[in-house]
Amino acid sequence: MKYGKKYMFAACAALLLGVQSCDLEEYNPAGSTPDNVYKEQAGFDALVNSAYAFWGGQFYGREDFVLLLNGGGDLWINIANCGYGRQMSKYEELTASVGQIKNTWNRLYEIINDCNAGLERIDRVNFKDKKLRDIRFGELSFMRAYAYWHLVEIYGNVDLRTKETSAESLSMSCHRSSYEDLYDLMLTDAQNAVDNLPVDPYPVKDVGRATSKAAYGLLARIALTRVSYCDSQSDKDKYYKMAEDAAQYVIDNQSALKVSLYDTPDEVFDPNNNKTNKEAMFVVTHSTESSLNMQAKNPNRLHMYFHASYSARAGMVQDYEYGNDKNAKSGSMAMMPTRYLLELYNENIDARYNAWFREEYKLNTPQAYAWTKDQLDYFEKPSSMVGQVIQPGETALLFTKKKMADKRNLPYAVVDIDDTYAADGSVSKSANFNIHFPTLLKYEDASLESRGLPTNSQVGANDVITMRLPEMYFIVAECEMMKSGGNKEIARARINDIRRRAAVPGKEAEMEVGADKMTIDFILEERAREYCGEFMRWFDLKRTGKLVEYVKAHNPDIPLIQPHHAWRPIPQMFLDSILNPDEFGQNEGYN
Repeated sequence: MKYGKKYMFAACAALLLGVQSCDLEEYNPAGSTPDNVYKEQAGFDALVNSAYAFWGGQFYGREDFVLLLNGGGDLWINIANCGYGRQMSKYEELTASVGQIKNTWNRLYEIINDCNAGLERIDRVNFKDKKLRDIRFGELSFMRAYAYWHLVEIYGNVDLRTKETSAESLSMSCHRSSYEDLYDLMLTDAQNAVDNLPVDPYPVKDVGRATSKAAYGLLARIALTRVSYCDSQSDKDKYYKMAEDAAQYVIDNQSALKVSLYDTPDEVFDPNNNKTNKEAMFVVTHSTESSLNMQAKNPNRLHMYFHASYSARAGMVQDYEYGNDKNAKSGSMAMMPTRYLLELYNENIDARYNAWFREEYKLNTPQAYAWTKDQLDYFEKPSSMVGQVIQPGETALLFTKKKMADKRNLPYAVVDIDDTYAADGSVSKSANFNIHFPTLLKYEDASLESRGLPTNSQVGANDVITMRLPEMYFIVAECEMMKSGGNKEIARARINDIRRRAAVPGKEAEMEVGADKMTIDFILEERAREYCGEFMRWFDLKRTGKLVEYVKAHNPDIPLIQPHHAWRPIPQMFLDSILNPDEFGQNEGYN
C-alpha cells in the first residue's frame, strides 16, 4: 500500500487553524483509521515526512517568509518602495485578517500537529528497523521545536499544544501559555533531538532530514532567544551557557558532525554546492525527487525575489547567467537592499560583497548594441552617444554601491548609489533608477538550465540553507559578550574566525577586529554582512530589542514601525473560531 502525505486533517481544527474540519474519510481512501495507518513503519514515515513538507512548500522558498522575516527590518525594502506585501514588509495596513498572517499561523500549527500525532504514537509503531524509532523521535522533536520557535517569535505567547488536535476538540477555549512553558518545551525537544539524531540522514540519501548538527544548532539558537524573556541576569546566564555550550560543541566537533566552513565566500552560495553544501547545518529541500517536500505546485521561487531589472536595458536580454528578473519592476514581489546594508560592506577588504552581490552586466547578445535615444534618455546619458556601440562581452550596465564620477559619459549605463537612494537612505523616487541596484546572488538557481526550463521560470529546485555553521561562531561571541564574567577576547576570536574567511586574499589582517569592537551593535552589523537575505534579520533585531531603533535609524521607508510590531497580530479567523476570544485576546497594538 502506498501512503500519501497524510490521512487526517482533523488536525487543522477550527480552534487552531480557523478552517472547517475535514472528514476523515476524505483523506483515507483505503478506509483505514489513522492509528492503523501510522502503526506501520511506511505509514509512520509518511507522517514524519509531512512535518517537513510545509517548510519548502509554504515558507522557505515562497514570498511569505521573504516579506515577514527579511522585510520589516533595516536591510531590505520593497523594490521601488512599492506597496506589494506592505502589510508585512512596511507594517502598512497590517491587520489580523491579512492572508499571509493567517497562512503562516495555519501551516506552523499543522506542522506541530503532525509532530504531536507522531510523538503520541511512536511507541505503538511496528518498526522493522529498531534504530529508526529513536531517529524518528528525534526528527519529530526537532520539527516541533523548530515550528514553535517560529510561531512564538512571530506571534508571541500562543496556545501550547502537545497533543494531537482531533475532530472531537473543535469547540474549545484556548489559553495563552507562558513564554517559560513554551520555551521549556522547545528546549526539551531540542535536547531530545540532540540525544537521538544521527550524524547522517536516515536514509542517508534523504538530504533535508534533521541530523545531529542541526539539533545542536537549534538548541543553541533557541537557548539564545530564550534569554530575551529572562528578567534576572542569573537566569540569562543559564541560557547563555546552554546556547554557548551547544554552539561550541559544533565548532569543536566539525569533523565528527560532518560540517565545515568553506575557504571563501564565493563557495558558500555557489549553485554547484547547493545540494551538498558542507557549511549547511539544516536545509529545507526543494529537490524534485525528495520525499520530504511533496510540493510540486510550490517550487522554490527565491531566485526571483532579489533581482534588479536588467533585461531590455542597453541591449541586455534575460539569460541563465544573470537570472530571472521577471519580478524586477515597480509594484512586484521583489526586495532591494537598503543603502545601509550596502554601505556596511568595505568591498576593498571584505570579499563577501562581490561574492554575494552583482553590480556588473556584460552584453549577452551575439551582436553589438548601438545606443538609442530612448535608452540614453532613460539613463540620463548625452544624446551625442546615439549610435555608439557596445560589443558582446563588454560592460553594458553597472548598478553600483559606489559613487561614480562622470557616470553619465561612460560608454555603458551607470546607476550608482546616489541614483538609487536619497542621501537619507530612502529609495529614490526616480522610476528610472529605483529598480536598479546590486542584486543578491545567494539564491541563484543553476538547475533551471540543466532541467531545460526557460530563463523566466518560477520552478526553482534549490535547497534553502536555513542554518549555517557561522551562526555557531556568532552565538558563542554574543554569549561571551553578554553573560556575567564573559570574555570579550573569546568573542573577538570567534568573530575574527568568520571575518578572516570573509577577507579579500591578502587582507586578512585588515579584516580582524579588536575586543573593543565586541558590542551588540557590532555583532548585529557583522550578522548583517554575513546573513543578509537569509531570513534571520527580523529575529536578530527582535531578540536584541533593536527592531524599532534600527528600522528608524536605517530604513526611512518604513516610518510606521512601532514597538508592538515585534509581534504580528493573532489571526482573526483563529479568534473567531474559539469560545473565548476576548479572554485569549489580540496582541497589543492590533484591533
